[in-house]
Amino acid sequence: MDEFHFLRPSWLLLAIPALLIWYGLWRQQSRISSWMQVIDQHLLPHLIVGTSARRRLRPIHLLLVSWLVCTVALAGPSWRLEPSPFSDDEAGLVVLMKVSGTMLASDVQPSRLERAKLKLRDLLELREGASTGLVVYSGSAHLVMPLTRDDRIVSAMIEDLTPELMPEDGDALVAALTLAEQVLAKNGVAGSALVMTDNVAPHQVQSLAATKIDLPVQFLSVQAFNAAVDGGLQDAAGNLAAPVVKLTADSTDVERLAGRAKTSIKAVSASNEGTRWLDAGYSLVPLLAFFTLMWSRRGWLVR
Repeated sequence: MDEFHFLRPSWLLLAIPALLIWYGLWRQQSRISSWMQVIDQHLLPHLIVGTSARRRLRPIHLLLVSWLVCTVALAGPSWRLEPSPFSDDEAGLVVLMKVSGTMLASDVQPSRLERAKLKLRDLLELREGASTGLVVYSGSAHLVMPLTRDDRIVSAMIEDLTPELMPEDGDALVAALTLAEQVLAKNGVAGSALVMTDNVAPHQVQSLAATKIDLPVQFLSVQAFNAAVDGGLQDAAGNLAAPVVKLTADSTDVERLAGRAKTSIKAVSASNEGTRWLDAGYSLVPLLAFFTLMWSRRGWLVR
């Protein structure tokens, strides 16, 4: 409760007229109750409407309590955070696909590159239209598709990707990661990156050690199913504290990638703007409904 506050504190000003009205009505009822001193007790119930000498809880008291409870509810009491209802929808995944000459190797059929494309399509189906962007890199990094929820566009864009389309062959992983950060920052959303590659060049490993990448990253090692993960890829993942998922013949690898992407997204959202203060004012609505029902009691206002 140390963080207790009101989301809309200006509504608390309604308590002032509530107290003034209650005081005025109380004075009026006090004048009516003065008749009790001059009228016989056996005649009093037949002459005064809506007032009972034995009734302690009166409509005027309920009016004050209802008004104050309503005021507190409108002010929005809050003391804890909750996930934003839009955080999952807005969170994005930027896929970094290496499109270099080494990705044409056929140790996995039909090739490493084509297998990476198939895995990306499977991943899009698992993410069910969540925001996904695509960056391709070789000797340089290029944005192919900004964040979009249209899986068909991303699938169509990867169809004709080949190393021949890249300006130069090589490995520009650091530039690709920097571009992924820019894509998410431009859209103002939290997210993570997935790198689909077969290896990482030694000079890129050194650059990663000297470059600050705040983006959560994971790798998909696109090599033969029984092959060991490339040493440079392992070192790069270590510099980024990123998990490495090995290629599998079934959907196990894609399911792991989707699950870890979801976890990374939540972690980033919690540290940024993916949460909001929970409005506890709604929890007072049943209490207000109960007070409203009191006005329909027989003999409450008129005998």
